[in-house]
Amino acid sequence: MSAAPAYSEDKGGSAGPGEPEYGHDPASGGIFSSDYKRHDDLKEMLDTNKDSLKLEAMKRIVAMIARGKNASDLFPAVVKNVACKNIEVKKLVYVYLVRYAEEQQDLALQSISTFQRGLKSS
Repeated sequence: MSAAPAYSEDKGGSAGPGEPEYGHDPASGGIFSSDYKRHDDLKEMLDTNKDSLKLEAMKRIVAMIARGKNASDLFPAVVKNVACKNIEVKKLVYVYLVRYAEEQQDLALQSISTFQRGLKSS
């Protein structure tokens, strides 16, 4: 009797037992294509009016940073939330900014008015 594979066969991948299954054809971008899609989802979550979605997006972004993943392309979407009323979102935005403001100096300078609005909010 053979052991069942550790991955879902619904994904349509061809990885054998013990090989990672990402659910993507390497010729179409492999795992990297899913990163771009994930970032699009995060950008959409950050652009909503719902603080709960913004908070979830920021938690995921900070977790990505903690794992050493590059999240610098999310800088404009994150900076827009510096003036968010939710204090938890605001704290996570500042954690992000501490990490990426030096790398994204031009965008950080362009965002000064957003920072000023954030400082004026209660």
